[in-house]
Amino acid sequence: MRISSMTTAEVDAISELANECGFHLEMTLELERKFAHIWVARVNSDSVKPDAFLLAWQAADEMDIIALGTAANARRLGLARALVGELLQFAVNNAMDRILLEVRNSNAAAIHLYQSLGFHTGRIREAYYSDPTEDGIEMSLIIDALGCNNPMSDSQYVEVRK
Repeated sequence: MRISSMTTAEVDAISELANECGFHLEMTLELERKFAHIWVARVNSDSVKPDAFLLAWQAADEMDIIALGTAANARRLGLARALVGELLQFAVNNAMDRILLEVRNSNAAAIHLYQSLGFHTGRIREAYYSDPTEDGIEMSLIIDALGCNNPMSDSQYVEVRK
């Protein structure tokens, strides 16, 4: 497995993968944004085409996961977990306090992944997603000064977000 930052040579492949995963992203624009960070993962280190990607936006001391997608034939191989791990390491190295995301209510695999990494559920955002219309679940991971995750309880998170 190999993880690296996305390059301009990978824009078309990641755009295609993002579309296959249901994301409507302009990867060329994302690559140009100073606050956007994009990592790609390959099952086989020698592979030309990436098998997964993670797009996150940095705002002050927070990271927001915008999209995380894995090719259908590369799922359940640990790529998404490794990409989130890469993001977490970046967040610790850059003194970030929190990682935020929204996930479709029906995406049980992603919710399980995030919970296994220490993310906690926040509020439900009714009809947040379209095509199809579906609720979104806010999740967050608080990073303490030692670089370890120390997530708030669900009720603490909801209080902070009010």
